[in-house]
Amino acid sequence: MNNHEHDHSHCEEHHHHHHCDETEEDLYGELNEVPAVFSYTKSFELEKEAKGDKLQESFVHWIESLRKWAIENKHFIGHIKIFVKDEKDFNLWVATTGKKINVKTFSENNDYDIKNITVNMTAIVFGTDEETLKSVVLKKLDEELLCYMN
Repeated sequence: MNNHEHDHSHCEEHHHHHHCDETEEDLYGELNEVPAVFSYTKSFELEKEAKGDKLQESFVHWIESLRKWAIENKHFIGHIKIFVKDEKDFNLWVATTGKKINVKTFSENNDYDIKNITVNMTAIVFGTDEETLKSVVLKKLDEELLCYMN
């Protein structure tokens, strides 16, 4: 029994696993991969004030576009979550693990004009690297917020 275990680790170290079933091997590789992680916190002032529900739409769309990007590139989402708030009553939480997108708002009233927001986000994605993840996340955020920025 002991000998068998040794062979197994030997196999792993020396890449003898090419003899194994490819699909199993691919899956194994994915599960053991180190994910890219990107955390981001930023406060900014909107040039054009916006209502909470409009902002919510934009942020949900942002997460949806990241989800689509991951799927198109055969990446695997560990999770992506964002928390957005303003100085008054706007609180938005959006998260996905790649299938559906969960949205929670903690706001009593989204009907006033929002000028300053703080965005906290964490993205954990397998199959890409941190630089790529960061640039995609920020590029897609810029695209979403462009209409509020000038």
